[in-house]
Amino acid sequence: MKKEYAKVLESKALIRFEDCDPFGHLNNGRYIDYYLNAREDQLRDNYDLDIYALGKTTGKAWVVASNQLAYLREVKFMETVTIRTCLRWYSSSDLMMEGQMVDPKTGAIISVIWTRFTYVDIRKGLKAEHSEELTTLFSSVAILGVGKPAEYFEDRVKELRMAPVLQP
Repeated sequence: MKKEYAKVLESKALIRFEDCDPFGHLNNGRYIDYYLNAREDQLRDNYDLDIYALGKTTGKAWVVASNQLAYLREVKFMETVTIRTCLRWYSSSDLMMEGQMVDPKTGAIISVIWTRFTYVDIRKGLKAEHSEELTTLFSSVAILGVGKPAEYFEDRVKELRMAPVLQP
């Protein structure tokens, strides 16, 4: 029997003082850390996929190939945010993750990220192919399925800006 997995994963994060600029806003560069840390925990907790253990046993791991990030609203230290992530699409050696940082009280989207990961053989330093087991998991959770669609980050951001916001 095929196991059912959630496609959109969610967790909370508290914005720490040390990650903020002198104005108390989350530093632009630190957004990526919050997304990557959340995704790592979400994969382990929801899909039983420990990316570091996988790297140790297979000698293969994902590296960040690119990031696109849009800042829609400010977030300040000691605020709690919801971080939602999903796999948009996958190929034999690439993954595209979308992350959204959301105000848990209003549902307003604070920021959006697309991160493309490439699977590599760490020992050889070359691109690697996803295993059949990984491909099966990806096929059950990818929002858009296999293959890179002809879509633009800016269009996705525009779509999310138009999404209704919950009223407190």
